[in-house]
Amino acid sequence: MTAANTTEPISIQLNTLYQDEYIIIQLDEHIKFVYVEWLQHPSSEIFRQNFKIAIEACISNNCQYWLSDARAIHYVEFADQNWMLELIYPLLPKSNLLKFARVNTLESIALMDVARVCTKLEQLPEFKLKTQLEVFNYKATALDWMFDGSLATEL
Repeated sequence: MTAANTTEPISIQLNTLYQDEYIIIQLDEHIKFVYVEWLQHPSSEIFRQNFKIAIEACISNNCQYWLSDARAIHYVEFADQNWMLELIYPLLPKSNLLKFARVNTLESIALMDVARVCTKLEQLPEFKLKTQLEVFNYKATALDWMFDGSLATEL
């Protein structure tokens, strides 16, 4: 039974796995939840390095839920979008991810950077079989969707 299917309210207890001046990656082992918050806009090199750390944390901890607060990222370079797809595709069979939510600013959503990546991922058979993907502009809304309204605590 997954955490989102319980009738009891869910509380999130996060432990920091990794942090630098650009990102913080936190985990709640009990509910298999990884929370990634970008603290400032990274260069392409820093983005790739930290995104890879986040993916490895998700897979190695068998996470079923991933919330990425990317409001500090103004845009994602086209080359980095393609790199993300190339990195994620071979890792999908190793992932237990059920829901992935990304929080962006309205400006970033309007630029369609995220929409193109999301559309490409949703077309991958390995992703479509088990992972739901949504983009939000509020963290509370993303968490409500992720845990089907049963969250007792806020981040």
